[in-house]
Amino acid sequence: MTPGATTGTFLLGLGAQKAGTAWMHRYLESSPQCDPGFRKEYHVWDALDLPSGHVVRERIERQGGERARFLHEPGHYVDYFTGLLDAGARLTADITPAYADLSVERLSGIRAAFEARGVRTVAVYLMRDPVERVWSAVRMDARRRGVDHPGAAENRLKKVVDGDHYAQRTRYDAAISRIDEAFGPDAFYGFYESLFDRGTLQDLCAFLGIDFHEPDFGRQVNVSPKEDGALTDTTVRALVELFAPVYAAVAQRFPEVDLPALWPSMRLL
Repeated sequence: MTPGATTGTFLLGLGAQKAGTAWMHRYLESSPQCDPGFRKEYHVWDALDLPSGHVVRERIERQGGERARFLHEPGHYVDYFTGLLDAGARLTADITPAYADLSVERLSGIRAAFEARGVRTVAVYLMRDPVERVWSAVRMDARRRGVDHPGAAENRLKKVVDGDHYAQRTRYDAAISRIDEAFGPDAFYGFYESLFDRGTLQDLCAFLGIDFHEPDFGRQVNVSPKEDGALTDTTVRALVELFAPVYAAVAQRFPEVDLPALWPSMRLL
């Protein structure tokens, strides 16, 4: 393959968790022009680089197979996805929200490795109202742990503090800074609240180099039910105060977006 000869697009999905990445993956893989391989989240680079990745690395090592080979031969990761494009796909992808915490050096290195093979490499990062994102993540974890007594999710939410992994994954400002530096104009930013819209999806497909196809807006993926009803105003205010720098940074970075309309919790700032 001659360097610079475009064979298709590799999408590195960087999150955010609970911001629509699972639905986006299902939508993209339903296109005949997209082949994302054998899973949505490959968890290769977080397993190699991030302190939080040691658990998933141990699990991948135990399971063996293709992903274990990716860990030991990172070049094979590039070979695998490039092979999907060479087989005829226009788009392939690894959508792993934990990658949002990767360093600029790692993100740039992944991009360079694919581009050396003639593959256009892009990033996609979706964001959601910080209060809703954290609450959804807490409910998901509570459900997984079998903690379903009334108020369990909100009680856990009250313990979210700066540095907590729930808060860390809501630092959109820090992630955007790294993504901008590594990908520049080859990064697509979207919002969960406007993701389920034909116009947004048309823009996304055009960015990724595939034809738009009609979505199934009625299909829900990885939804965290709100059995406990609405959060109390006290909890919401505490979270808004915690994430005030995130709201400010996102509003400044995307001045064309009516952020208060998308993220109602901003009313408490």
